[in-house]
Amino acid sequence: MEKLLLTDNDIVNNTPLGGNIDVDRYRVCIQDAQLSRIEEILGELLYVKMRDDYDDTDQDFGFTGLYLTLYKEYLRPAIIHQAAVEYLLCAAYQITNGGISKHTPVNGSPVEKNEVDFLVQNQRAKADMYIQRMERFLRKNNIVEFTSSQNDIIPPNRSTSTSGWYFKRTNKYERGSNNENVWELDYPCDL
Repeated sequence: MEKLLLTDNDIVNNTPLGGNIDVDRYRVCIQDAQLSRIEEILGELLYVKMRDDYDDTDQDFGFTGLYLTLYKEYLRPAIIHQAAVEYLLCAAYQITNGGISKHTPVNGSPVEKNEVDFLVQNQRAKADMYIQRMERFLRKNNIVEFTSSQNDIIPPNRSTSTSGWYFKRTNKYERGSNNENVWELDYPCDL
């Protein structure tokens, strides 16, 4: 199993997930969050460094400087909320030798799918917020394992835009001309 970058209590202490959840049910969700989302952003080289240096018995988790800031301010919260997303998507189901079953609470009623979807969207929005902040932090700071050229299988995701909008520049105007409209250069509009 992959080395987890969270303690067993991090998720239940920082999300709506209850403390009586079997730890084995969400450990795999932490692993999924790390490997499917976080490693893609950090790239293999930085991810392996963070994973190898992580020490949950140390007050600073085994990190110093920019690595400590990266972990405490961005990486840890992103993993927490992404793991919560992974857990919420499968929490109601149990897969055993007898097949797949849906858990029904004794003193409650199961929630509707749209209510679960709301919880998933809420946790996903929080994970995305921390991931966007982490990407800005990584672009702003010179962390060697992120900025160096890599021949790894998983290079870091170095997207420069967090928006879905794209405004194409046209060659209609030249920068530096005396009659240019700067706004129109960046956001051309032919009416």
